[in-house]
Amino acid sequence: MLAGHFGVAGIVRALRPEIPMGALLVATQLPDLVFLPLAALGIEVGEPAEPGLSGYGSLLITAEYSHALVGDLVLALLVGGLTHVFLRDRWGRDAGVVLGGVVFSHWLLDLLVHRPDLVVLPGGAGGLPLLGLGLWEFPAVTAVVEGALVLAGTVLYAWRTFRDQPSRTRAWLYGAGVGLLLVGSLLFDLLGT
Repeated sequence: MLAGHFGVAGIVRALRPEIPMGALLVATQLPDLVFLPLAALGIEVGEPAEPGLSGYGSLLITAEYSHALVGDLVLALLVGGLTHVFLRDRWGRDAGVVLGGVVFSHWLLDLLVHRPDLVVLPGGAGGLPLLGLGLWEFPAVTAVVEGALVLAGTVLYAWRTFRDQPSRTRAWLYGAGVGLLLVGSLLFDLLGT
């Protein structure tokens, strides 16, 4: 769901242009950015859901810290709080709520696509049931949902850029750059994982 997360950044940027696209892109991927060092340390892993299975959505993720419901809520509150304290004058009074919501959108989209492999409490504490609606079991449907997020993010970002940017050349370059990022990440999702 890499591309879908990025699509959310494009959608939010169109609605809140004072929040930098870079901050939104990082916010949409923050749980995965936490996952990377934990995976490098062997604390969290991604492995094929079934032997020999490969392709779109084929991994079973064991991410009991970076993708725990409560952990991601705390991460969203932390990002939202820091944004509110340090950047509200620059990005708007409710920028903390918006950026925190973007961080948490990652978990919500993952809930939609993941097989039941998401824990509620960090480390799987409490032995609560694993969560995940398993849309990855239907790759074509997942691709349509993710493609819709990418399309919406690209179109809305381009619309806002052309509306607000006085230089048409710069607007085309911004729109094309973000469009390539979003479409490229969708192709990476479809072909690379």
